[in-house]
Amino acid sequence: MALAKKKQKGVGLRSKWDDLGDEDEFENEGPPIPRDMKYIERNVLRQSQNFVAIREATGPELTNDVYVRDPCTSIFWFVGKVARVSDVSAEQAVARQWPLIEQHARRLRPIELYPKKGTDALQIWTAPGDSELDVAYNRPHVQLKKMKPDSETPGSKEVRAIEIGFQGEVYQQNEEGFRTIRTEDGRPANPEVQPASETRNPTDAEMKKIQEMLDGKDLNDMFGE
Repeated sequence: MALAKKKQKGVGLRSKWDDLGDEDEFENEGPPIPRDMKYIERNVLRQSQNFVAIREATGPELTNDVYVRDPCTSIFWFVGKVARVSDVSAEQAVARQWPLIEQHARRLRPIELYPKKGTDALQIWTAPGDSELDVAYNRPHVQLKKMKPDSETPGSKEVRAIEIGFQGEVYQQNEEGFRTIRTEDGRPANPEVQPASETRNPTDAEMKKIQEMLDGKDLNDMFGE
């Protein structure tokens, strides 16, 4: 019931963007984009509010961290998180919001990702919710999973926008952004970094790389505490 009330609140959102016509919306080179997933202010804000409402009602179990990759490289950029209600899969949540996630990634990383245009130019991958630290330490049990667009994901087009949410990553001033180096199947490309209490201490280079990836991030914020 609490989630339903929060959903109704999200649906009632209105701003100056509601009066835009088709000529004001972003162009795209691929398949037609649903109006509620075009990268415009009202859609970005609505899906972010949906994410918060679902997260508060269900916790991290129904959230996933989202990474976007240029398939010509092994760098997976963290771009935000998705949330969903219990009868929607992670695959459907990503597929339904694909245009929103993809465009947010391009604007977040204008040098690395924005120039990549066209179908299959970028890949979207997911990890378990709030797993950034495990990803940064190359924990072998965390394997990123490659997602598919709505044309290849059964049932995604029937998912209502209010049943899913996306909260995009936002960089603080001079923040370099969190990224991970992975293999083609989403596994860590580098050895696991062990804390001092385990068998191998992280090297100075490994600690520097982890610090750079997490620079500017508040771990309490990352884990929703």
